[in-house]
Amino acid sequence: MKKSFLSQDAAIIASTYAKADVDFVKGKGVWLFDSKGKAYLDFAGGLAVNALGHSHPAITKAIKKQSEKFLHISNLYPNLPQIELAKKMLSLTKFSKAFFCNSGTEANEAAIKFARKYFFNKGEGNRVEIIAFVNSFHGRTYGALSATGQEKLKTGFGEMLAGFKHVEWNNAEELKKAVGPNTAAIILEPIAAEGGILMPSKDFIKTINELQKQKGCLIIADEIQAGFGRSGAISCSKLFGLKADITTWAKAIGGGLPLGMALINAKIAECLKPGDHGTTFGGNPAACAAGLAVLEIISKPKFLANVKERSTQLKAGLEALAKKHKFLGEIRGEGLLLGIETKKPVADLVVACRKQGLIVLRAGTNVLRFLPPLIITKSDVKKALEKLDAALLGYFLNYTKGFN
Repeated sequence: MKKSFLSQDAAIIASTYAKADVDFVKGKGVWLFDSKGKAYLDFAGGLAVNALGHSHPAITKAIKKQSEKFLHISNLYPNLPQIELAKKMLSLTKFSKAFFCNSGTEANEAAIKFARKYFFNKGEGNRVEIIAFVNSFHGRTYGALSATGQEKLKTGFGEMLAGFKHVEWNNAEELKKAVGPNTAAIILEPIAAEGGILMPSKDFIKTINELQKQKGCLIIADEIQAGFGRSGAISCSKLFGLKADITTWAKAIGGGLPLGMALINAKIAECLKPGDHGTTFGGNPAACAAGLAVLEIISKPKFLANVKERSTQLKAGLEALAKKHKFLGEIRGEGLLLGIETKKPVADLVVACRKQGLIVLRAGTNVLRFLPPLIITKSDVKKALEKLDAALLGYFLNYTKGFN
């Protein structure tokens, strides 16, 4: 009998993920298919990576075309796909320069280094402190993990890096007290996705912008999950009026290949010189070619309009389900980064959805998260809501008394 992927995986792959017992063998558009031919509607999107779904012809064409030239030359030489992607991103976001890397955590590591280097060059080497937020997520490497506001992710890994403070999300008064003469930057996700899809209040955004002006600190906006069209705009931070000096990007920008990016304003770009930072693979030509193919599609107004329309449809459907299933609560998010709160941990509900042929995620312990490809249609959303309803009915049938 042929072994499942999961049994083979468990035997040879480090156990850093609790992997699902499903053998995916191919994907097309918004659908994934397992080894038995069962179809699954993908509302997880590879953790917000697959903005154009699976096997999109524009991405596969771009990768194939670049692979026939070269896959890697290093950052010692100009790289045309990297230049073209940077030009397009800079024109859309109005930043001055781009730094390419391989992932979101690396983009945030770069942003932290650039913020500190900026103040060092100004003769203010004391300004190394980074203010971050409780329940935030910025990555798994030590700098990004030190900025992350989730203690459970740090347990067992020793002391974190010095120079990081964490403030409660949306607590403007606490933030004002935290920012001082040693503060280099405030780092935040415009929407704190992994921490429970936490939305910023207008006062919170206003306070951050005022502190930037009054205290001279920088703002680093982590756009890794919420940006690149997912919120219904290229830049989620600009959507909320956040005046960032540095923005970090990854996930969807590589079209499924590893790619990260930090965009910086002119005053920060001026303080960097050769040797200040580097990466062997960052801005890989094939990944940048794929990223440019994605950006050419998602930056079109009609495409972003569909994201907003499908968001409205999905929110309305979730509201209807919340009225029907009393154990569901608040709906959170923007664009196609959405979640719905439940009165119980949702890990088993994720499994129940998968049995119905719907792939979803969790955020925190009690929020069901939806990150579908941005190409979803009205029909796709309708099918997803039907599958979610069936999963809710089946799983919670024996537990409804406990939720009243």
